[in-house]
Amino acid sequence: MRIAIVGCGFVADYYMTTLVNHPDLALVGVFDRDGDRAAHFASFHRTRAFASLDELLADPSVEMVLNLTNPASHHAVSSAALAAGKHVWSEKPLAMDIGDAQRLVDQASERGLAIASAPATLLGESATAIRKALRDGEFGRVRLAYAEMEDSMVFRENHRQWRSRSGLPWPAEDEFAVGCTLEHAGYYLTWLCAFFGPVAEMTAFATRLFDDKGTGQQPESLANDLSVACFKFRSGTVARLTCGLAAPVDRSLHIVGDEGMLSLSDGWNNRSPVFRRDRHGRATSRLPKLGKALAVAERRLPFRQWFGQRLPLGPARPVTPPPASRIDFARGPAAVAAAVKAGRTPPITADFSLHVTELSLVAQAADRYPMPYRPVSSFEPLPFFEQS
Repeated sequence: MRIAIVGCGFVADYYMTTLVNHPDLALVGVFDRDGDRAAHFASFHRTRAFASLDELLADPSVEMVLNLTNPASHHAVSSAALAAGKHVWSEKPLAMDIGDAQRLVDQASERGLAIASAPATLLGESATAIRKALRDGEFGRVRLAYAEMEDSMVFRENHRQWRSRSGLPWPAEDEFAVGCTLEHAGYYLTWLCAFFGPVAEMTAFATRLFDDKGTGQQPESLANDLSVACFKFRSGTVARLTCGLAAPVDRSLHIVGDEGMLSLSDGWNNRSPVFRRDRHGRATSRLPKLGKALAVAERRLPFRQWFGQRLPLGPARPVTPPPASRIDFARGPAAVAAAVKAGRTPPITADFSLHVTELSLVAQAADRYPMPYRPVSSFEPLPFFEQS
């Protein structure tokens, strides 16, 4: 499928780095409202820079738009792409308003187009292995799950020096204004919903612990930097998800069933080890990985050495970007594109993405919603997990 990228910021380099893993995706070109940034990005990656969004959307060779813009622009850009007859893969969330997200899903359905949102880590080997073990009843009935997305006091790091592969700065102001929950909750909400189904009700708490992130932003412009959300799934399973910028880095997942429990250490690693544990928490064995693993040419370099380094262009061994993650960012749009081409239901559906978006928005701004909150969205079981 021929794709175009809208939004040439920091995350776009992650997609470009892993695009080589998916030869069935062909990049037509890119656009960014900052013309200089678009030109720089296009030059670095040796692709075309469109002069305007209208020009990109009018190009009949573009079949899918990867919407990698700031979250505030997600709804407008995705809606324009759908109106132009393009499939859409959006960075999280689908929109900053639940109603806008629903309208995008309705618009896509009316036009017979696919729309889905990141992240796609639930298509990774670790998530697939967990799903198979749960489906096979290896741990009995699952009662409880604990998920952590703690990123530490990242605002006290030397983030002004951080650069993407093409040399773009980490967007600190945007990150702190959007909030760690909208940025990170989806990494485990997608897993939990794929494993246990739709959420029947949730209760969440969110607050801002730090009014000064060192960026000069006023406190009222900063999003909450801590959220704790408890979910009761229709299946009966209960889960707790914590997202924050205070506690030490922790991206673990623990699932407790009647016949045992399992733990995963890093939700930002597609192939993170998954351990069976006894009732004392001691690891007893490892789950085997499932699916075709990436041929990863790992670059074990310090953060500053890797970012800004120019990796080989043209034919190259597949790579995943260290140091923060081992995620194949391009796997999501590739999987949706393959399903569309084959006439199958995409492995990540529009309704599923809408449900995760709704849960994330409520968790991020918990004080704006009555608790317990009962989601208005729902979804059917994902075909990927039903068949794997």
